[in-house]
Amino acid sequence: MAISRSFAALVGRCEAMEVLKASILRFGPSDLRVHVCGETGTGKELVARALHEVSPRGGRKFVAVNVAGFSDELFAAELFGHARGAFTGAVAARDGFVAEAEGGSLFIDEVGDMSPLSQVRLLRFLQEREYQRLGETLTRHADVRVISATNVDLERRVREGRFRADLQFRLGHERLRLPPLRERGSDILLLARCFLRAQAAASAGVPPTLGPEAEALLLRYSWPGNVRQLEGEMKRLSVITAGRVASREDLSPELQAPLRDAIGGLRELMRLHELEHVRRALDRHGWVQARAAAELGITRQALCAKLRRLGLVERQRPSSFDAA
Repeated sequence: MAISRSFAALVGRCEAMEVLKASILRFGPSDLRVHVCGETGTGKELVARALHEVSPRGGRKFVAVNVAGFSDELFAAELFGHARGAFTGAVAARDGFVAEAEGGSLFIDEVGDMSPLSQVRLLRFLQEREYQRLGETLTRHADVRVISATNVDLERRVREGRFRADLQFRLGHERLRLPPLRERGSDILLLARCFLRAQAAASAGVPPTLGPEAEALLLRYSWPGNVRQLEGEMKRLSVITAGRVASREDLSPELQAPLRDAIGGLRELMRLHELEHVRRALDRHGWVQARAAAELGITRQALCAKLRRLGLVERQRPSSFDAA
């Protein structure tokens, strides 16, 4: 299977991201409806695009719509289309997003914010795979794969009576969770360097290098805006540093809060560097532990102990995996 551009853009080596990427490759080629949950800025639309691109529908259109703040009338008109004169200002008939995505995938973002009536309309569409334009009686059939997403806890909203339980079940035959950036460890530095290289390539410049203090601050910050916020920070850093080593003072003020535990921060930084060093050795040797251990100058038993201490998940290999 060819790896799609969106799938390749899902940069990350932490366990949660490895599980996510494996799930995309497993469920993407099917026609199952998938629900993606995660905080704002974690990359839910990127996951939805990857699911679409690795599916048989990948050559057709991917249509994304954010339904947060839609009124009931606007929801129906935007998703299903409308006839001329269906409401004030409808001077011509218009196809909706469902018709635009025909044969492809429709990504509906922020479904947790839909009104009760809009929830009923979406549930009926998912059940019947049929719809009517606003102001029409003609029933149309839809051949689209629906992928949905939300940044709220749908289970909690169901318990509170704010979201329909039957719609929650209809939305996702499978549910994928995107971890917040603060839970992704050394992925923060991996992503930061990717963004710096991308920005340098776009401006034909030289990407800056992250100094030790800057790295420590990036790792300790909580990133409420997640990957989107990190990308913006790296774009800013590229402009400020112009290819030199980035220091603590180059980061935005909110990232420059005093290190309350300098020793703890240094230890965590050293752990993450060790983890990345070990992972690269394993990757170079196809995760054959005996060979990676020889390169690292330690025994295979010591490497196994190090993998457990670093929390590095061992990949599944054939029975000859550990052959020398």
